[in-house]
Amino acid sequence: MARIYITGTSGVLGYELLAHLGTQAAPVTGVARRDLPVTETGLAQIVTPDVLAPDWLPDDDRDSTIVHCAGLASPRVAFADFADLSRREIEPQIGFAEALVARGWAGHLVYVSSAGVYGDTDELPIAETAPLQPKSHYALQKMAVEQGLTLLANRHGFRLTILRLANAYGSPLAGPRYGVVNILLDALETGAPFKLFGTGESLRDYIHVSDFCRSVARVCALAFPERIVTLNIGTGQGTSLARLVALVQEVTGRELVLQREPLDSEIKSNVLKIDRARALLDWAPQVDIEEGLRRTVAAMG
Repeated sequence: MARIYITGTSGVLGYELLAHLGTQAAPVTGVARRDLPVTETGLAQIVTPDVLAPDWLPDDDRDSTIVHCAGLASPRVAFADFADLSRREIEPQIGFAEALVARGWAGHLVYVSSAGVYGDTDELPIAETAPLQPKSHYALQKMAVEQGLTLLANRHGFRLTILRLANAYGSPLAGPRYGVVNILLDALETGAPFKLFGTGESLRDYIHVSDFCRSVARVCALAFPERIVTLNIGTGQGTSLARLVALVQEVTGRELVLQREPLDSEIKSNVLKIDRARALLDWAPQVDIEEGLRRTVAAMG
C-alpha cells in the first residue's frame, strides 16, 4: 500500500490529519520544518528545513499520496502587491509540484485550498462550478496555486484532488486568533470585547475538524473516475455570526462583551454545496455546529 505524506504537520490542520490518518491502514508520515506540536504520539514525521524542496521523498515512494497543507496559514499576512504574493507564496508552491515531478513522482496530490476562492456570490449554496472571485491575497494565492497545479497535473499525468475547505474549527491546538470560533472563546476567557460588525447576519459554513479529517481519509482511500477532481468540503449549512455568538454563550453558560460596529456594506454569505463530496466520497459531516462547539469547549478546557 502506497505511503501517505502530509506536509505542514507542525500546523493545526496538518497535525490533525496526521493524528487521524495515523489510525488508518496505510502508512502515514508527516513532513514539517518543526517538531510535532504534541510530543510522544508515536506518529512518524520528517523534519526538514524546506518542506517545499522534496528531497525528503524517498526514491521508492514515487506513487505515494501527498496531502499538501504546508503554505500560507493565515489570511492576515500582509503583502505589498501581487508580485510580492507571487514571489513569496505562489511560485514556491508550484515549484514544489515541479520538483516532485522532476524526481519521478507520479502519485496523488491532495491540495487543501479554501472556500475563500469563491469570494462574494448571491447564489447559495456555492457549487464547485461557481466563478472564482477571490477578495483577499490569501484567497488569490489559493486560486493561483489551484490553477498552477491543474496545469502541471494535465501536463504530467499525476492525480490531483483540490479540496475547497470551509471554516474548519474544533482543534485544541488552534490558537486564540485561529478563526472566529477561537476568537469568540478567547474573548470569553479574557473578558475582552468582541467586535460584531454590521448586523452579523451573513452566513458562513463551519466544519468541525473531525469531519474534515474523515473526508481526507476517504479522498486518500479512493480512486476517482476523473484524474483531476475539485471538491467542496463543508457542511452545506450556514450559520450567521449573530447565531454563533448566541450559541457560544449558550454552550458555555457565559456572556460575551459585545461591541457593535457599523459596516458600510454587509459581507455576503459563503455556504458550500457539498453534494459532489457526498456522492464521490460516500461521506457526510456528522458534527453540527452546536455539538461542534460543545466538543471544542470541552477540548480546550
